[in-house]
Amino acid sequence: MTLRLHHLNASRSQRIVWLLEELGAEYELVRHERDAQTRLAPPGLLKIHGMGKAPLLEDGEVVVAETGAIAQYLLARHDPDHRLHPRAEELDFPDYLEWMHAAEGAVFLPSLIFVYLDATGLSDSFLAEYMSAERDKAMGVIEARLSEHDYFAGDRFTAADCLMGFQLDNADAAGALAKRPATKAWLERIRVRPAYQRMREIIDEAAAA
Repeated sequence: MTLRLHHLNASRSQRIVWLLEELGAEYELVRHERDAQTRLAPPGLLKIHGMGKAPLLEDGEVVVAETGAIAQYLLARHDPDHRLHPRAEELDFPDYLEWMHAAEGAVFLPSLIFVYLDATGLSDSFLAEYMSAERDKAMGVIEARLSEHDYFAGDRFTAADCLMGFQLDNADAAGALAKRPATKAWLERIRVRPAYQRMREIIDEAAAA
């Protein structure tokens, strides 16, 4: 049965599109648009999952929410040779696991809070100052990691790179990588991957539709 991925414009669900392309899995992309005023997801997503957010993955009667959970589900079902995720006994597994979760945790949280601070006119608040320091700290840890390894889990590409991609693409677009050469070099490596380029084409086509 074909997988169905519910994608919301300008969202992190593009990471799952990239992962699906890396896996070579057959899937249908279902596009959803944010409300132009509130920037919230449309209420139709609530009919699929109670949180009403994207991405959402449908696999027959199974519905999976949360980007990290979707990624782990897909890897368990569609990566039997562990091409994109190390086995638990491999040396790279702990680093792989850490960065898979950092993409939705310590790395992403400061930027997410900044979105809300800007929307509510609190970009000059103490909280914004605190989150700025947290964001800089996270970017420093990323730079140090990629100064020592070509990819987040070590010296081979894994799904952890897919999950980290959205955050670092945005950081680059904002000019935040000007003094982060190792992170910039990582972006250059992943952007030439055929699956990444297909993802960008798919996302751009969805945005233009």
